[in-house]
Amino acid sequence: MSKLLKTKKFIFGASFLTVILVLSILNTVVNDGKIRQVQFVYNEDGSLDKAPPYPPFDVFLFGSDMYGYDMLHTVIEGAKYSIGIVLIVAFLRMLISIVLSYFLFRVPERIFKLLKAVSEPLSFFPQTLIAYFLLATVVMYTIHGFHHPLWVRVVYEFIILVLIALPALTVQLIEQKRLVWKEEFIESAITLGGSKRHIYFKHILPQLYEEWILMFGQQFLQVLTLLVHLGVMLVLFGGTIMGEGPPSSVTHEWSGLIGLNKRFMLAYEWIVYVPILFFALTALSVAMINKALSDFFSHKDMVRKNKGV
Repeated sequence: MSKLLKTKKFIFGASFLTVILVLSILNTVVNDGKIRQVQFVYNEDGSLDKAPPYPPFDVFLFGSDMYGYDMLHTVIEGAKYSIGIVLIVAFLRMLISIVLSYFLFRVPERIFKLLKAVSEPLSFFPQTLIAYFLLATVVMYTIHGFHHPLWVRVVYEFIILVLIALPALTVQLIEQKRLVWKEEFIESAITLGGSKRHIYFKHILPQLYEEWILMFGQQFLQVLTLLVHLGVMLVLFGGTIMGEGPPSSVTHEWSGLIGLNKRFMLAYEWIVYVPILFFALTALSVAMINKALSDFFSHKDMVRKNKGV
């Protein structure tokens, strides 16, 4: 484990995620979630010098949005929502799939083939489109307001984001467990009278938990990408307020910043590029952590095999 913690990839990825999450939480706790804003900049004689949006390296390091809010501060404030949402969805996907696969991995072959036949087409259909059609009518603001309170919209979106990945993910886990079940040491454990539960927790889990850790990272990246796609289509987490003015977000997470500000792409491109940059850095950090973990697990397996020899 100490070797993993000294890996540059792991240090960079874990440090970035930790720092941005801590800063985001501190901004809410200490600063009540407020974001720096400079509405106008005046000369000494009182005449107007500058008005938002401010470009990068001017009033703020990463520039401001159309209302003078610091883009870096805005992204930091939204980090706990964006990363937190992705962590929860990825964790629930893995947890529920692991539980379902526990009950299904010993089903007869014909039933497993049926499950696989149903899930495989869904894995080729874009999750973004499925999520869009299932979420748009619930999270969109209408002239009559939202049809459902915030907590209902949030729970419903969590459910949809989790469910759309369960069929393919559960079948993938079932296949992993069925392969391990065919190993000789499993047959020996069955011959010795081991129960299904005993064999599962003592023999199958130790063989697969490392793969599941890596799969969690993959699910994190998949959910992160899905949120960006939905944000571009103005399906924002918690709800999209549509009215006489431009659309606005309820929760102010990163995908919302991208979707709501994409109309400024040509004129004030930094307003869109800053949240995209932090999305990319977050994805890079998780990918680097996954790579470090993969190398660590491979090295551990090699050492174990050499000791066995």
